[in-house]
Amino acid sequence: MRMILTREQLQQHQSYLSDMDVIWEPLYDFNSYIATTGHLTLSFFATQVGQGTTSAPGATGTKTIADTNMDSGGQLGKGNQFYMTGVEILFFPGIDPGRGAVAAARVGEFVDDVYNVGKSGVLTFKVGSGRTYIEQGPLMLFPPSTRLAVQSAITTAEANTATSAFAEVNYASFSGEVYTIVPLLLDANQVFTFVISWPAAVTLVSGANARIGARLRGYRIRNAQ
Repeated sequence: MRMILTREQLQQHQSYLSDMDVIWEPLYDFNSYIATTGHLTLSFFATQVGQGTTSAPGATGTKTIADTNMDSGGQLGKGNQFYMTGVEILFFPGIDPGRGAVAAARVGEFVDDVYNVGKSGVLTFKVGSGRTYIEQGPLMLFPPSTRLAVQSAITTAEANTATSAFAEVNYASFSGEVYTIVPLLLDANQVFTFVISWPAAVTLVSGANARIGARLRGYRIRNAQ
């Protein structure tokens, strides 16, 4: 015999308790980083899903959820707010950290790409027409909260290093305390800009296009469904 489900019992298991709910859902956006020319500026969060160009590995076409979770360019859609607490920058070189048959002149390119991009650049975050909340650099000040954990860095070669091929494990990432801010509440339809600029274009030693992403740490406040 099935038990009777009362309204009081149902309320104990409902997914919302008010007109709004709050979830931990950082905003993120990724762009391609062109190795041979570098960039003077890169804008983030200005292009929503279904527009722009994807930077997801192996993918083609417009941006998808693999690139960004923005549903409106440069602002939050109706019924959404965002309680921002910090910023992360993610940088992924276009070469693998573990490689075989590497020429002597190309050893350490993964680390070099991360270091050269991270030691320069200024991040500017503005809300509205000109209220600046972040204007800081270099990019290494904005490490990601998670990264690939590698406990070895190995390079091996034959005795004649001038002509031999190297096998290497070569990895690096921005590291340190996550960059936090005095919490900021972004309202729906409130325009914001997030731009990384460089005083001079930084090219990548590897010659391989990379992927760079921005992540706004915080909580999404939305209409309960």
